[in-house]
Amino acid sequence: MKTWECSAGTFCGFEEDGCIQLMGIRYAKSRRYDRPVPYVYPDGVHACVHPAPLGIQLSAAVEHMLYGVDYEAFAQEEECQYLSITLPKDVRAQERLPVMVWVHGGSYRNGGCDSPIYNRIPLVKENRVIVVALSYRLGALGFVRDREGGFGNCGLLDIIEGLRWVARNIGAFGGDPDKVTLFGQSAGADAVRCVMLAHGTEHLYRRAILQSDPMGAMVGRRKMEQWVLDKLCALPVDAPIEDVRAVQASIGSHVPQKGYARFLVFAPHMGVDPLPPESDVLARLAQVAPDHEVLVGYTTREAAAFLGKHRSVLALSRRALTRRVVEKVVDRASRKIFVEPAQEFAKAYARAGGRVGSYVLSWREKDCFFGACHMSDVPLLFGISGEEGQLCAMGLTKAQVLEAGVPLRRAWCEFARRGTVSNVHIDAPAQGYMFLLQFLNRREESVFS
Repeated sequence: MKTWECSAGTFCGFEEDGCIQLMGIRYAKSRRYDRPVPYVYPDGVHACVHPAPLGIQLSAAVEHMLYGVDYEAFAQEEECQYLSITLPKDVRAQERLPVMVWVHGGSYRNGGCDSPIYNRIPLVKENRVIVVALSYRLGALGFVRDREGGFGNCGLLDIIEGLRWVARNIGAFGGDPDKVTLFGQSAGADAVRCVMLAHGTEHLYRRAILQSDPMGAMVGRRKMEQWVLDKLCALPVDAPIEDVRAVQASIGSHVPQKGYARFLVFAPHMGVDPLPPESDVLARLAQVAPDHEVLVGYTTREAAAFLGKHRSVLALSRRALTRRVVEKVVDRASRKIFVEPAQEFAKAYARAGGRVGSYVLSWREKDCFFGACHMSDVPLLFGISGEEGQLCAMGLTKAQVLEAGVPLRRAWCEFARRGTVSNVHIDAPAQGYMFLLQFLNRREESVFS
C-alpha cells in the first residue's frame, strides 16, 4: 500500500481507472460562524477512501433537473472543510505536475467536492495533471454572519485555508505548488474571483479560470444582505442545526429583493474580511493582474437552465407565438447576469496589466431548449455519472459527452500548464458544440458579442 507523507499527516488512497484517489482529507475545523483553523492528523496512516461529506444544505432544483442528483440523500456535516485529490498512478519521484484546484458551484448553498457530477479522472488521465477539489461551508453557515453577529465570509475563508493546505502539502503528492490553477463554475467561479480579490492570496495560485461567474447578481446586495443577517441572527449561535436549515429555507423562499441579486441570496460580502470594499476592486486587480493569467467566459444560453425548470416556460417555448418572447427573456437574463459582466471583467483585467482570455461556449442549441445553458460546461469537463439519458447530456450518450469534452479538457489543462491555449477555436459539429477564445491585452477592447 503506497502512502503519501506531508506536513498535514500520512495518507493512503485507492486506485481507480489509472488514477489514485485520496478522498475526504480534512484541511480545517471550525466553530459555527468562526474562522477555520488548520487541521493536522495524528500519527499513523489515514485511509482516505470515502467521499467527503457535503456541507449542510437543502435540495438543488437545477442540479436535480439536469443531473438527477439529490443532495439531501448524501451525508452532510457542519464542519465540512474537506478536500479530495486525484493524481496519475505513476507520478515519478521529483516530478512536479500542474495542480488544478476545483471550487464547486451551487449558488453558494449546494454541492460538495465529491459530488457525483464532478469526476476528476478524465482531466487527470488525459492530461497528466493533479486535480484537488475543495468543500467549504455553504448557505447560512458559510456566507451570512460571523461569531459576533456581524457580516461574515466563513465559506470564503474556508476556501483560502484549503489553498494554504495545498501550498504546504501538494508537493508530497507530486504537484508543483508554484503552478496552481484555480477553476470553478457558477458560484465556484465567483468564489475564485473573490480569492483573487482577497487580501494576501497572491502566492496561493498562479492562474485562474472563471466559468459562468454570476457577477451580475453580485451588485446592489447590501439591503438584502442586512435582511438575511437579521433573520439568521434571531437564532442563537448554538441553535440546533435543523433550526438553521429551517431559517435558511424560509430566507430562500421569501427574499424581498428585486433584481438579479435575489437569485444569489447567499454570497461573499464585499468590504468584509478578507475582501476589499467595492471601491477598491480595480486597485486590487492592478496588484494581482500582472502576475496571474486568467480565463473568463460563459455559455450562450446561461439562463435557460433556470427558466427551463418551469414547465410553463418550456410549454411557451414550443409555441410559435410565444417562443420569441421566451428567447428574449433567456437572452436578456443571460447577458445581464453572466455575459456583460464577464466581458467587463475581462476588459478591466486586461487594462490592469493582466493576460486574460475571454471565451464563449455553445452546445446543441439547435437540438434542445437548454442547449449551452448554465452548467452545460460541467459534463464536458467531468463527464456524466449515473444512468444514460440525463438532461445534461443534451441527447448524447455518456460516451459521446466524454468524447466531446476532450478538446475542452485539453485546453483547460494546457492553460494550467503554460498560461496560454494554442487551439482557441474548437468546432465539433458531430457533438454540436463550439468553443471560441481570444486573449486580450491592454489596448484590446473587443470581446465576444
